[in-house]
Amino acid sequence: MNSQDDEPRDRLIAAVASLCTERGYEEITEKEIAARAGVPRARMAELFPGGKEDCLVAAENKILLDVVGAVSQGYSADRSEWDNVIHGVHRVLQVVASIPDFAYLGYVFSRQMAPGRIREINETGHHMLEAMLERGWAYSDSTEQPGCTALGVLGGAQALVRRELAAGRAEQLPEILPECVYIATVPFLGQAEALRLARRARELSLPAAPASRGR
Repeated sequence: MNSQDDEPRDRLIAAVASLCTERGYEEITEKEIAARAGVPRARMAELFPGGKEDCLVAAENKILLDVVGAVSQGYSADRSEWDNVIHGVHRVLQVVASIPDFAYLGYVFSRQMAPGRIREINETGHHMLEAMLERGWAYSDSTEQPGCTALGVLGGAQALVRRELAAGRAEQLPEILPECVYIATVPFLGQAEALRLARRARELSLPAAPASRGR
């Protein structure tokens, strides 16, 4: 796809995300999506031959790629593994907070009301994040490694995100960083260390204090 397609395509996937958030997938039409995006329907048909479902697939892929990219951006070879976890989760929460319609699509809609193709994308992302979390066993003293641990961690963290999104508090998502870090680390490191990391995460999630002005 050439660069001339990027702007109308981006507007269309933003439109389908916002309309699904407002009314649900079954209730919206391609005409409404095109009108919300300010793109001619003929152009939408060129960009998304499969209609609104193709458009929705592109929107779901966006939130998946943005979340996976955020995890990568939170990593630094200069930090410890668990500091990278804190920064990675923080970055994910910041990204999700910045695109609330897409976040609702990925964390709420795709689990409950979406067509099968959308659920498949969501499951793919879920498995990728589970695989990343499984690395935590390399830093655990536990002799047992239940196979469902990463699934439970991810489910708990996503439940917190869905709660905030459903309550209309997307912009406050970075504030739940300590809770997410605790959930992500306690099965691997135990309660005492997880609480310590959650306290460190709380410092990162607090708004920076305004600089004092010289007199």
